[in-house]
Amino acid sequence: MLYIFRILILTLILISSSNSYSQSFDTTLLNNSYNPILSKEKNELLITESESSVIPMAIGIWSFLYLFNPTIQYEHDKIRGGLTKEVSLGFGYFGEYRLGVEYSYIFKEHQSSQLRFSVHYDYLMADIRPSNMLQSSGVISIGSGLFTDFDGQGVGPEVAYGFSIRNHKFLFFPHVKLRHTFMFEKRKADITDFSFGIIIGIANPFIDLKIRRSH
Repeated sequence: MLYIFRILILTLILISSSNSYSQSFDTTLLNNSYNPILSKEKNELLITESESSVIPMAIGIWSFLYLFNPTIQYEHDKIRGGLTKEVSLGFGYFGEYRLGVEYSYIFKEHQSSQLRFSVHYDYLMADIRPSNMLQSSGVISIGSGLFTDFDGQGVGPEVAYGFSIRNHKFLFFPHVKLRHTFMFEKRKADITDFSFGIIIGIANPFIDLKIRRSH
């Protein structure tokens, strides 16, 4: 009798577990972007809702990076975050010779504002041809610049890597950048910083190159 009672208890446990798993499985299927059990119309609706939630997020992130570039600085044995933005004026067929102005705001109590004036050369990795159309290329950019935090001055090299969209008048340059600044005053520590985001710029504002793609 005790043996039969144990079998009944075990059977009830298995049935309960099976029902719980079935409910969990059904819920998982309903929550997936694609469910082969659902109709085509319902699947398309779920996929559309998923895409509609991702697209605004992507637009928001790109808009933020377009306006502000996050930066991390190492100074006085401390790591600080901040926001920075560089605009450029380029020369050459694709604005590969650039003059830059960059303002940074660092999250610290004193000398939080920083300003840089820099020169750059962008090495275009793709063999793009002169054209009025926007073209894309991987870019390695090297440069150097003058620095001030309105309490001290410095100078230093920098290197950046990214994927540039440009022509002879416009520059759109998503990138990552590493830079070191040597301070002139001994009381001021050198600064190493890393940033990522989008550099924007114009090129050849006073020159009409009249570039046309040859056929």
